[in-house]
Amino acid sequence: MDNFSAKNIWAGALGYLEMVVQESMFKTWLKNTKGLTIEDNKLIVSVESIFAIEMLTQRLEGSINEALIQTIGKKYDIKYVLTTSEIEQAKKAEIGRIKGSWVNPKFNFESFITGSSNYLAYAAAKKVCESPGALYNPLYIYGEWGLGKTHLIQSIAKTLKVKGLDIVSVTGESYTNDFVKSIKNNNLNEMKKYRDCDIFIIDDIDFFSGKKQTVESLIHIINQLQLSEKQVIVTSYNHPNKINMSTRLTSILKSGLIVKIQTPDKETAKKYISKKFKENFRNYDEKLIEFISSKKFNSFSEIEGIIKSLVAHTELLNKNVSEEMVINIIQDYKLENIKDITISIEKIFSLIKYMFGIEESDLKSRKNDKKTNYARHFAAYLLIEKSNFSTSQAGKLLGNRNHSTIIYSVNKIKEELSKNVQLKAEIEKTILQN
Repeated sequence: MDNFSAKNIWAGALGYLEMVVQESMFKTWLKNTKGLTIEDNKLIVSVESIFAIEMLTQRLEGSINEALIQTIGKKYDIKYVLTTSEIEQAKKAEIGRIKGSWVNPKFNFESFITGSSNYLAYAAAKKVCESPGALYNPLYIYGEWGLGKTHLIQSIAKTLKVKGLDIVSVTGESYTNDFVKSIKNNNLNEMKKYRDCDIFIIDDIDFFSGKKQTVESLIHIINQLQLSEKQVIVTSYNHPNKINMSTRLTSILKSGLIVKIQTPDKETAKKYISKKFKENFRNYDEKLIEFISSKKFNSFSEIEGIIKSLVAHTELLNKNVSEEMVINIIQDYKLENIKDITISIEKIFSLIKYMFGIEESDLKSRKNDKKTNYARHFAAYLLIEKSNFSTSQAGKLLGNRNHSTIIYSVNKIKEELSKNVQLKAEIEKTILQN
């Protein structure tokens, strides 16, 4: 048979699979595949990644065989090959290596949902991939569990592997085990991989708290890597100041860029929920997304748990996702509602003048003194958090400031208010009274 026939045969099979395979599975692993040719009863199909080959051969083989029987009345032996661009990328990636932690095939920059709560960390991670070792070294990302720290560092590792770099990505516990083993066996080669790598990523540095000898070894390795302009990336639950470690290590960590990932704001949570609904459900009411995103979440993992519960209910009960289903599942999580205090633009500028004595025209100007800058940070915070403007809209209202500037301002004020409960109460009181 010719190439056109192979293309049509596979297209027919895909049409059947789209009806029977879970939507998220189809979009991720099948949608962009193509029938190329047929050789000796072997159907050659192109895929976009080695992960797709593994998934199609291990998890979907039965469904694919059934699709071929249903559409053309016979089975083919299927051989999956990478597309030309992916072959070139895969060859390049073979030069680089990732040692250490497991790698989740779903974690990459494209699948990372960004918003005002996490954009600074995302932008810093992308920048490190452009110039590893030259900027933000070390890069220190901190925040609570389930906010996307591991997602970001695995995205960095995969991106830099394709550039042919050697990456060592480990947890704090794995590093400690290697160090203890090297001491016990009197074998310094146990730690050689850390000294020789191009990129050193350590997830959960909090594990080192109180471990003096391990911390001392880490200091030497980071110093050596920095002198060689090798990139160091660290994640933690806490700011370096709050970790029980030597001041030397704290100073090293603070010498780079420190970024915090906040709990999901309403805008980011809604984007995440919307993406998950599109991936997992064929028919649903948009109001369900609005309802779920009206809740206050502590992490993306919390949202993921709710989505997984909904998927399980729809599959086991053979029903579409419904309002009753959502309400029953959400009530078990005991989530608070987000209190939306919507303030007009006029009121926000009036509040800024009342609190700081800064005019609207000054906020929009290029004035850069400390007082005006601080007032501008607060204006950005009020526009995003209290009026639900997008970052681009807030940027235009404040003199065409860019997305990153607005996010920086919002996060700065959020962090300050999280530490100063009295100030936060005063702000809320001022909003209600004026």
